[in-house]
Amino acid sequence: MVNPGKPSGACELCRKRRIKCDEAKPTCSYCLKRQLPCWFPKSQFEVAWRDQNQVASNAVQRLLNARDKPGPDAERSSKEMTRPDTFNLPRVLPQDHELYALTFLFNSYLLPSTLSNHQAGFLGCVYPVWTQAASSSPLRPAVNAVAQALLEAWSFLNPNAPHSLARSHYAQSIVAVRRQLQNAKDIDDDLLLATLLLDMYDGIRSFCGARHHEGPHVRGSAALIENRRKLPVNSKTSQGTLSGVRSRIVGDALRTGEHVSPNVLTWTTSIQSSPRTPELDLEAINIEVANLQVSALGLKADSAGVATLGSKLLAKANDLDERLVAWATTLPEEWIPHCIMDSETLPRSIRDAGLYQDYCTVHKSIWTADALNIHGCSRIKIKLLTLACLEYVTQSAADVTRTNARATLQDLADTVCASVPFYLGDRVGVRRIDDRSVEYPRPGNSATPDEHYVAAAAYGGMFLMERLVELLKLRPYLRAGQQQWILGQMGRIKNIYLAKQA
Repeated sequence: MVNPGKPSGACELCRKRRIKCDEAKPTCSYCLKRQLPCWFPKSQFEVAWRDQNQVASNAVQRLLNARDKPGPDAERSSKEMTRPDTFNLPRVLPQDHELYALTFLFNSYLLPSTLSNHQAGFLGCVYPVWTQAASSSPLRPAVNAVAQALLEAWSFLNPNAPHSLARSHYAQSIVAVRRQLQNAKDIDDDLLLATLLLDMYDGIRSFCGARHHEGPHVRGSAALIENRRKLPVNSKTSQGTLSGVRSRIVGDALRTGEHVSPNVLTWTTSIQSSPRTPELDLEAINIEVANLQVSALGLKADSAGVATLGSKLLAKANDLDERLVAWATTLPEEWIPHCIMDSETLPRSIRDAGLYQDYCTVHKSIWTADALNIHGCSRIKIKLLTLACLEYVTQSAADVTRTNARATLQDLADTVCASVPFYLGDRVGVRRIDDRSVEYPRPGNSATPDEHYVAAAAYGGMFLMERLVELLKLRPYLRAGQQQWILGQMGRIKNIYLAKQA
């Protein structure tokens, strides 16, 4: 504040005591008579611009004290202190958490999936159906549930917590699914996509909570397709949705050892018009691999026909293994991974984070890398089943077959381990999903593609965790120390995503 009146030439003591000063210098008559120190301002500027904050503060304090006293005076003082508001402005502008979460989902998870040629999944179908979905569609709260869960996970919160904002969206979607099933005449794409996203939400919670993913919504999706009255091939979106349901069913069956319904095989004829991809061809083989696993449970039964069953299963396993090997030979050239054999060409941070046997592989995208690892895990299941069948079958070349199967298992495990740096880079702890300072292995001096930074961070950990879990089933056939290395990389994934340790 500044002094609004005419500057006074009084000394400081007379001014504070509010008495008239004769302004005699160097000592005024009042201070001289009372033997007090007398001080005058050095200039008129110091007088005009002297600080008045203490005076104002004392006045405000007097009003506050008067307001706190009961009675009419206090009420009058309170009214004097209150400024009428012409409009109300909050201290912090409210944030649209739902819009922020949706932006995060589409930019970090859905758009990277459309940048690649990954046509076997359903994520690329979500946006066009979501934009056309009605406000009462179960797809809208399902998308919100996944978006909020992922945002909470990357914000170092726990989507399993009771206060999670995603839980309410999840419950709304369940209610909307039931309502649409009661009122709808047919099963539309938005309903199927909603069930797949609800399964994705459960998968996120399972990953962050270190528990098994049961997948009830996938089985619900299969039942919806069985009851669909029109062929789900009317558009590219319908074809992608159908492929997504089938992919999830096959993946769960391979993981849990469940039987795949023969009706799922007939879905293949419904999508013949869609472009054939290596993923779709691999799934067709994996359906038979999953059903072969279920048939192999009969080997544990103590019966006279176990030897005959073992021979049949062994022949089927050899046939499927040959088809899986043939699948790998028909891949497009860009799918073939580039192997970096000289570890010295890799950044030191990648070598320290996790490099097995001084080499690693670089792939076209995170999607092709996972498809190749799924192929490797399918062959692992076949070779384990082959070893189990050889225990019940008398075969002249059984020892040679057993030795070859064990060597193949080791090679397949090494191949999955070699892909770990491509998935995780040099991440060892919590970092931003769009962190461009993460180092990834690249052939030569080529730069890491922009989409790989986000796609690898978004999907890499969840994809890789499933494959490493499969490798732990090879404990008797792994090299010395390889099991500990795999467990260490699983712990590394938990640290990166702040997931609970199992």
